[in-house]
Amino acid sequence: MNETSFSGAAGGDLVHRIQERYSSLRKSERVVADYLREHSGERVNYSITDFAQILGVSEATISRVSRALGYKGYPDLKLSMAESSGTRASIPNIPEEIDQSDTLISTSSKLANLLAQSILGTQRMLDAQTLEACLDAIRNARRMVLIGVGGAAAICEETAHLFIKAGVDAVAYNDAYTQVIAAANLEPDCLMIGISHTGTTQGVAKALTLARRNGAKTIAITSDPASAVASAAGLVLTTWNSQTPSVPLYGDFLEGRISQLFLIDLLYLGFIFEDEGDHAAHLKMTAQALREYYSARTELDG
Repeated sequence: MNETSFSGAAGGDLVHRIQERYSSLRKSERVVADYLREHSGERVNYSITDFAQILGVSEATISRVSRALGYKGYPDLKLSMAESSGTRASIPNIPEEIDQSDTLISTSSKLANLLAQSILGTQRMLDAQTLEACLDAIRNARRMVLIGVGGAAAICEETAHLFIKAGVDAVAYNDAYTQVIAAANLEPDCLMIGISHTGTTQGVAKALTLARRNGAKTIAITSDPASAVASAAGLVLTTWNSQTPSVPLYGDFLEGRISQLFLIDLLYLGFIFEDEGDHAAHLKMTAQALREYYSARTELDG
């Protein structure tokens, strides 16, 4: 394949080129391609000798990859990456690594990598003692109330959905008015979980404060452990936060939602594994009830 095979500035989008040619690359060449994919949009200032040493491949391998991707050689590849490094998404809350000029397949690669990084970053920040304390709070709660607004409200709904099927009395509220009412009526054997990526959602912070004052257990899931939401809760699980500036009310922070869901799924797994027989029985009853419900609907529709 020659350099005229691709269209666009500087011969076309780098990640698109890698996606097109990846299956035909050798194992050592894929090492180079993987690095380029993960650092697309950045400048590569290494000489070909230094770059080869960093990746543990030969200079010839780097040259072959450059040509396979449609460039005249490694210098042309470097120039293309330098030219694209200045283009950044101007829309708030969109990861800085994603360029507006990217092809959709390029965006898919970058987004997958960013979401994976956010989960791994969240996992690295986990404290085993805090995690177990959160699980104990869920295990011992007579009732679990989840509160959040915007995108966090969707995570709250998913959490309630998961735990209801396992036999937990769980409910989610997405407006400050109802959240305060729910908090005012919680008792010491109840649990409130507040979710807010920025931790600045005042309604969630106030509801957590009230629930805690009433003796209920409280958990905050947020990226800012020093925020109002975190300070209001008895336990805090911290999600990973990138350097992308987060602008409230301007769309959801993409990596934040996947990190929140990761923590919820983790707590859910810990919960159902703790007493597999009891929780499995609830899951079985739920499945049977749904099976009968939909079977009856099918008969009526028929």
